[in-house]
Amino acid sequence: MPSKVFFGDARARKWQEGLVQKTASLFDEAGFSKLIGKGDLVAVKSHFGEINNSRYLRPVYIRQIVDKIRECGGNPIVVETTGHGWGTRSTSWKHLEVAARNGFTPQTLNAPIMILDGSLGMDCEEVEIEGNILNKVSVARGLHTVDVLISASHFKGHDMSGFGGALKNLGIGCISKTGKGMVHSRRGWRINPEKCDGCEKCVVLCPTNAIKMVNGKAVIDQEKCVLCGHCVSVCPPKAVLVEWTDSKEGTLRMIDSAAGVIKLVGKEKIAFFNFVIDVSPNCDCWPWSDQVIVQDQGILASRDPVAIDKAALDMVTAAPGIRGSIVEEKGGLEPGSDKFALIYGYKNHHVQIEAAENLGLGSTNYELVKII
Repeated sequence: MPSKVFFGDARARKWQEGLVQKTASLFDEAGFSKLIGKGDLVAVKSHFGEINNSRYLRPVYIRQIVDKIRECGGNPIVVETTGHGWGTRSTSWKHLEVAARNGFTPQTLNAPIMILDGSLGMDCEEVEIEGNILNKVSVARGLHTVDVLISASHFKGHDMSGFGGALKNLGIGCISKTGKGMVHSRRGWRINPEKCDGCEKCVVLCPTNAIKMVNGKAVIDQEKCVLCGHCVSVCPPKAVLVEWTDSKEGTLRMIDSAAGVIKLVGKEKIAFFNFVIDVSPNCDCWPWSDQVIVQDQGILASRDPVAIDKAALDMVTAAPGIRGSIVEEKGGLEPGSDKFALIYGYKNHHVQIEAAENLGLGSTNYELVKII
């Protein structure tokens, strides 16, 4: 039996058909209210965007989801995790500052905001899986306390996985900083003594005291290193040697991580929105935004993360490209063009869907149910 994916298009002929109102209608039509019991703690996972990014999902949509949760008798919280490395979203307090700058506050959302992996991104729980590559995943510990998880994803391009949607919102957005390190790299980080200038910036920022100075040079203790990325971000001479995963391997590790999140929370307790609007070629974590690649398609809702991502991908593929965007430069204006393959030169958007289906996370066989 195909998975149902409910769809509200981007057209509005009266106020009841606006995208914000359709968010509420999709919540009801997709049966999300049936997941929520009175007093349940319901986490809404989105992305707060980056400083100077202008295509991230607007807070008004998250507020609508929060209000629907309250109508069901649930207790909503809006959640995120820290970013990998040492940057503008690398700690809970820095990430909350970015969130507020982009309009995400407890007042605008009508719900508390929680950074699931703690102040430095180290608060995690290891979940054992049988993945494509990984056999355990470092999931943000805060997820252990929630009764229901609702993923609200801005569907857009991504330079590793081809696109970011429901699966990426779990497989990157719900794991700890260590988990992100496991997606993007392999273990065995070390420091090139010939490049190290002895500044000790990495020593100061290492959250596990894994870096010590030996004869004026930094040395990483492999047993203590948690792949947080702080040292890489702050090293002036770029002396930290990391074996980064290639984009395909990173995509497979991302899907493994999504499997760990689903195992921890429970497939029966997760629901998904994909907002196929402002479809930019790059992730919301970039500090700028390019022209969108297709016109707004609308909003999707489903209990199946594979089906909802496949439906969103099919919509973007079927739509004509936007003139003046990167897809015009790549010759992808015609309906049916494989836009993410043209943009990035590889097909990891297909890899992630196939890998997720093979792990039993969902099905590519879906039925699109249009509302209103």
